Amino acid sequence: MDRVVLRRIVCAVDLSERSVPSLKQALQLARLHRSELLVVHVAEQWLASTASAQRNVTDAFLALRRHAERDTLTAPVRWIVAHGNPAIELARFIRRINADLAVVGAARPSSSAGVVGTVAHAILRTTACPVLVLPRTLENDASPKPYRTIICGVSSGLSTATLRYALSFAQEFESRLTILNAAFDHVRGADHNWVKSDIDRLRAEIPNDAHNWCLIDELVTSGEPAEELVKATRRLESDLVVVGSTGASESEGGLGSVALGALMLTNASVLIVPAPGTAREIDKTMAA
Repeated sequence: MDRVVLRRIVCAVDLSERSVPSLKQALQLARLHRSELLVVHVAEQWLASTASAQRNVTDAFLALRRHAERDTLTAPVRWIVAHGNPAIELARFIRRINADLAVVGAARPSSSAGVVGTVAHAILRTTACPVLVLPRTLENDASPKPYRTIICGVSSGLSTATLRYALSFAQEFESRLTILNAAFDHVRGADHNWVKSDIDRLRAEIPNDAHNWCLIDELVTSGEPAEELVKATRRLESDLVVVGSTGASESEGGLGSVALGALMLTNASVLIVPAPGTAREIDKTMAA
């Protein structure tokens, strides 16, 4: 299993103080991967209608840049301002540059975007880019902490790609990684051999030397997978949850119940990894 390489990281910012933790985390990852970091702010079109509004956006963007410049170990950064619908324009930008990771802050739930937020929702719905969603509980003036305790929720077809990202983050931060395989009671009872073979397949994907750079645990539970993931995350006090997205149109942004359950956690970052080959919805405005 090859290590994940992040060549281009996109950090979405809204120019408020809430964007500072996302920026700091993106900078940390960019340094680890020696990657290109693109910090993108998309202003609503009406904000560009007056000179004073343009100055306000410029001043706020410069203030955010100063947070990055205080870091003496900062990675090379490109600062980009665009105009239009933030969700649409950011997703379009990610598709155009073929970004390897998007870093966003968690939004408060709304009737249109649920727990994901409109920007993260659009990225997950229309691109194949993994999204790291940071919790709202992070302090703006605090330096990003390494991910010391990671939990990876896996199940059947989504597992290989999800596990690959979890192992890569565990290697970077020398973390303790718990691989959680939760099966519904009726599935486990109906076909114990199928569940066992699925676990064995995942175990075979772990490189032999992985145990040299991180501690790996396995946790097998039965019950509703989303609930089991949330319970295990809280019990282990995990600071990063890695889950897959299904691409299913009937779920929110193709996330599925497990990813949505993880996003309800308030103290953990959540890395959502699209399943390989998943058909994504393409907005007509993005395809233009």
